[in-house]
Amino acid sequence: MADENDNTEEFVQELTRCQSDLFFFIRALCGDPHAAADVRQAVNVILWRKREKFQPGTSFKSWAFRIAQLEVKTHLRKQRKDRSMQFDPELIACFATELAATVDELPERRMALANCLKKLTRKDDELIRHRYWSSGSLEKLAHATDRSVGTLKARLFQLRSSLRRCIQNQLTPSTDS
Repeated sequence: MADENDNTEEFVQELTRCQSDLFFFIRALCGDPHAAADVRQAVNVILWRKREKFQPGTSFKSWAFRIAQLEVKTHLRKQRKDRSMQFDPELIACFATELAATVDELPERRMALANCLKKLTRKDDELIRHRYWSSGSLEKLAHATDRSVGTLKARLFQLRSSLRRCIQNQLTPSTDS
């Protein structure tokens, strides 16, 4: 009985520890943060039901991501009926493989992104936050800021490139001695 409790406790710790990475993995595959939250919840239920199948000593995150990948496929298959979004299953598999290979870098990347976001001007920070953390449209922001949608899209492209370089610079050790 004590051994079963130890396994359950270890499982809960592993499950809790990977929640952020699991969410970002799912969101990257399905694109929609609301759908990602729903899919993550479904994945958590599946993981709990299959907890006896997890082999302690193996990578919990890899096991969870494989189940998440299958659940995202199921979710996207259901969405295909709506015709609102269609991804090729091979593309999803490719994304999942690439993301799973870099999952251990996610905490460092998030920290680097946070540092890079602090360097933005107030205007650029508002644009990024509006685009990625709000449900408002670019049209609405363009009207509110007296800028064109095209200008905002071009600026977002520039900001993403700049943030990508900034993150890469923070993650790549300096060769200057």
